[in-house]
Amino acid sequence: MKFLKIPLLLLLFISIILTPLVAEEETWKTCLQTHCLSFRLPSSWYLTNRRSNGQTTKFDHFRTNGLKDGFGRDIIPALVILFKESDTKQNLNPILFHVESKKYILVTNIKEYYNLQRLNSEPEQEVFQFLGMVGSFKDKEDTVIQHYITTTNDTFGITIIITCLESVYPQIEGNIKVFLGSLKYEKRISPWKFSSIGDQMKKAKELEMSAQSRLKTKQIDQITIALEELDDACDLGVLSSCEMYSNLINLGR
Repeated sequence: MKFLKIPLLLLLFISIILTPLVAEEETWKTCLQTHCLSFRLPSSWYLTNRRSNGQTTKFDHFRTNGLKDGFGRDIIPALVILFKESDTKQNLNPILFHVESKKYILVTNIKEYYNLQRLNSEPEQEVFQFLGMVGSFKDKEDTVIQHYITTTNDTFGITIIITCLESVYPQIEGNIKVFLGSLKYEKRISPWKFSSIGDQMKKAKELEMSAQSRLKTKQIDQITIALEELDDACDLGVLSSCEMYSNLINLGR
């Protein structure tokens, strides 16, 4: 894996310079093609896994470190975001997508339905970007809390699932309120124009190589640009760039 070729001393240097950048809350933005989500999370949450095929799917997995429950167990909450284009390439109905995507969750006891990101100012006919719900299900002796949120635009659907044991949920409840209160969808102009998938992968590899060269300079501004290039290369479908990006942004922890 290319990540292992980066010298250990360089990784230590990057870790040192990134450590002061950790704030009480961090703003995140994740995109696929022209579709973007932005949100805030407390810095106790971090991106542990990102995958993208550069065309139709993208997966982000955020987590915290282990939280102790009443039995002394380490419980790790998870927040997952999945971008997926319709298999039929047809525009998605937001309500049908919300119903059909419930196959990803296990909730049997729905506690509350909610909407996020109001799109109009007419009280008689409110329109929202996100459809959400929170509920629970049993896993042996444990009760598991899940938030389930969806949105659509054109042929793309986005599913967000937050999962946590009820025993430690009070420890992250405020975190979830920050996330839900800041969650926004926006559409961007595509930053890339490619005539073929081959051209797309060529550009992605160029970005990855450029990032590796910048990392070797040990200059803060160059390392910042390198992380942006790795993120772009990941979005274009290069798995090794996804791995490098996820590992590097967590070195300061």
